[in-house]
Amino acid sequence: MEENNENKYLFQVNLKGMIELLSEHIYSAPNVFVRELLQNGIDANTARKSIEENHKGIINVYLNKVDDTPQLIFEDNGIGLTEEEVHQFLSVIGQSSKRGDFNEKDFIGKFGIGMLSCLVVSHEIVVETRSLLKDKSVCWRGKADGTYTVEAIDNIEKAGTRVILSPKKEWLPLFEKEELKKNILQFGNALPITINFITDEGTEVLVDKDPVWLNKDSSKEDLLEYGRKTFNINFLDAFYLHSDKGQIDGVAYIMPYKVQFSGSKQHKIYLKRMYLCEQANNLLPEWTSFVKCIINTNDLRPTASRESLMDDDVMKEAKKELSNCFKDYLKVLMLNDVKKLSEIISIHHIFIKALAVEDRELLKMFIDYIPFETNKGHMTFLSIKTYNDIVYYTPSLDDFRQIRRIAGSQGKTVINAAYSFEVDLIQKIKISFPDIRLEKITPQDILDTLSDVVISDDERYQQFEKRANDLLKNQYCKAQLKQFDPIDTPAIYVANDEAMSNKNIQNLSNSGNPFAATLHNFIKKEDNMPTLCFNKDNEIVQNLIAIEDETLFNSVVHIMYVQALMLGGYPVNKKEMTVFNDALYQLLIMGMSNFIGKFDL
Repeated sequence: MEENNENKYLFQVNLKGMIELLSEHIYSAPNVFVRELLQNGIDANTARKSIEENHKGIINVYLNKVDDTPQLIFEDNGIGLTEEEVHQFLSVIGQSSKRGDFNEKDFIGKFGIGMLSCLVVSHEIVVETRSLLKDKSVCWRGKADGTYTVEAIDNIEKAGTRVILSPKKEWLPLFEKEELKKNILQFGNALPITINFITDEGTEVLVDKDPVWLNKDSSKEDLLEYGRKTFNINFLDAFYLHSDKGQIDGVAYIMPYKVQFSGSKQHKIYLKRMYLCEQANNLLPEWTSFVKCIINTNDLRPTASRESLMDDDVMKEAKKELSNCFKDYLKVLMLNDVKKLSEIISIHHIFIKALAVEDRELLKMFIDYIPFETNKGHMTFLSIKTYNDIVYYTPSLDDFRQIRRIAGSQGKTVINAAYSFEVDLIQKIKISFPDIRLEKITPQDILDTLSDVVISDDERYQQFEKRANDLLKNQYCKAQLKQFDPIDTPAIYVANDEAMSNKNIQNLSNSGNPFAATLHNFIKKEDNMPTLCFNKDNEIVQNLIAIEDETLFNSVVHIMYVQALMLGGYPVNKKEMTVFNDALYQLLIMGMSNFIGKFDL
């Protein structure tokens, strides 16, 4: 179909709205104009160096006073712009001078919107420029209302560009000397160019050499000192990172203390040596959270705001190569510095466990050094397997709390595998080390090992179980007399997952829930309910068996029931808390009555 040009129109751009979009949505802070000006200076020098191989780039930043108002000038000795290029690149939003010419991948900025960030902090942008390719100088003035002017000037003798800004009143603090210097160093401290900061107090060279972390000849001491100054942390160790994919180089620093797996991961990420952001989302594996990194990439792509990196196929490949850097570092420690490796594992074992789950080779290398929480305290796996023919584990923290003392009295070592990655790690250990016996244990397994009490031999025991069961059935719990160690434990509450599920359903069905009539159908086995095991040989239980007073008996049983729940790590609901408070109140009343009776005249 033939296109009808009579109905074809051009989009209109509201520049004021565009600036608001930049300041409120694209850029996270107004100080990014410093980054954009540094970036333009670097890219202009990169373009000139493609013509003059030995060219030495310089950026001069002037902070002057004009009629008591700060004036900021960013001046570079790069390739400059012709008048045609000024119209084409400075006055068309989204048009970048870095597209199509020279080698596009060598440039930092490619989106053609960076200069607009200056209009966030200044009413006007003045650009004075002279092209290396033409002996003419021009001045471009752009305003926030969308208008601009271009005129010939004769005050620039050499190729290069200067950008002149005067601050809006609300952004005056960004143009103060120390704040400006801080922002220049934040964004430009790694740039491969000399940056001079010039004020009425003189000239200060801010950047003129490669940073320590990009110098492969730097000593370990130099790297650690740089890390300390950058992050204000005395790190345990440091090692180099490199990936051909993404052209990545950097340094990883080992944290000297425990960190949360889900905590904020703040790094220093640079793009073509310009500071980009603090987050390395999807670039580093989750298990690397025990380090802080300083990384430069020359080939990964930034987002339009240049405040994060795009998650693409190149990043995925780079992530694999960086993962191997971490693994290689740990392998070298295994050979050359076992003491340092042991220290790292003792502090960051949760991350090493995550790594070991992923890498079978590292699992075999490090397994003996990895610590686990057990019912006998924290132990390395070497100690656990050395002193136990069978190693037990439980994936439930509540189950671990229930059985740790009883299992310990039976000589069993139980690993608390309720933490992240531990169950997966144990499964990997089973596969990699078939000679090591690892068995899952539950409270029901412990209950099955407790010695039964033959209550038919003693009428007192029969009567005790009947009274306790009649009382506890309202809590959906059954009572049993058992014999077990340690004797100082009067009672334990034992419930498997099915029993707890049945209890929860029973509680809901008694709570006035409109579906109460149907909830009871979900109980799997009527007889599978939690069990409160009373220790027959415990002194408190022996005294309890002899109590005939119904109020006193009920109060003691209820207190022991709720106490066993809490010691086992089980939740205590409102009904159970009420029972506990009422029982405690009854005991206090009875105790006070007895005390007063002794002194009744």
